[in-house]
Amino acid sequence: MSAPLGGALAQRVVDRISPTLRHNVNVMDAAGLIIASRDASRIGTMHAGAREVVATGAPVVIRHAGERDGMRAGVNCPIELDGAVVGVVGLTGAPEVVMPLADVVVLTIRLLLERDREMDSTALREARNRELLARLINGGAPSASVERELAAGSPSLPGPWRMAAVLDRTPTGRPVHRLPVRSGLVGDVLARPDRYRSASFQGALWVLLAAHDTGALADAVSASGSVLLLGGACSAGGTLQSTAKTLNLLVARPELLPSTQSVLHLRELSAELAVACMPREAAGLLAAHISDLTDTQRTTLAAFLDAGGSISEASRVLFAHRNTVIQRLDRIAEITQLNPRDANHALTLRLGLIAARV
Repeated sequence: MSAPLGGALAQRVVDRISPTLRHNVNVMDAAGLIIASRDASRIGTMHAGAREVVATGAPVVIRHAGERDGMRAGVNCPIELDGAVVGVVGLTGAPEVVMPLADVVVLTIRLLLERDREMDSTALREARNRELLARLINGGAPSASVERELAAGSPSLPGPWRMAAVLDRTPTGRPVHRLPVRSGLVGDVLARPDRYRSASFQGALWVLLAAHDTGALADAVSASGSVLLLGGACSAGGTLQSTAKTLNLLVARPELLPSTQSVLHLRELSAELAVACMPREAAGLLAAHISDLTDTQRTTLAAFLDAGGSISEASRVLFAHRNTVIQRLDRIAEITQLNPRDANHALTLRLGLIAARV
């Protein structure tokens, strides 16, 4: 039985090959309707040449513009599967130039259709999720393509969206570049294809979800002892891709992340991100600023900075007298030659604390 040719698959092929071609590419279904195109305005319109190809099973070659009902020069080639025409590929340009290109596109689509048919629905969904998430993280997905794919998926996942990454922990509680187990509570949550797109690679479990639908995943991650990195709400594919690439910088350096929280919001990790992006030599210089501090002094400094410079709040968190905290801060300033009460010095000290987590 021939597999139907869907718009999502066809558009993925068009999006992949378009940057390397100077010619317009259209893909039509078995009814002659354009379902994918380099020119988005043509999607949903009827293609006369494709209807002829479907009816005859033979390519239609237009050698000169206007030769047939105003059609441009080019070729329209059948996509055959199990002896039936399931679609048509059309390329504009001189036929002797674009015919070999059309043959490659036809072969690519036919191979993808055969692959999809051989995979069961679960494996197919996982493969497509992995492909989509990999393109987001690695920067290979045009914004409009991502939005169309999420809208056309089965089931669809309407925006706005969030990108998230789940990391495992070491026995001491530190986030680690290691895949968490996809079982138990987290696995149960992600088993909902109508709410999540997920895939495991590059040392993390990556999740794409609706922006408003973070509660169940956050609760499951917290209960499982893992760490959730959560990006902000994204209403466009380009922003979603930027968020994914930014999260990946932190996934690659999990030792920089705080170990006291289960859910970490990207908006609160600017300092960690700054250290992750700088050369390791520069991070080493920052860590050197606090290298002579004792564990107690580092804990006091972190509590003071986390409290926004409030001695009273730091005292409460540390269960220490206010005067004790003041004395420790004075000693920290003496050792590091950086005053934690000064905003610029405080930033350097915070970056130093993060760099020293390595």
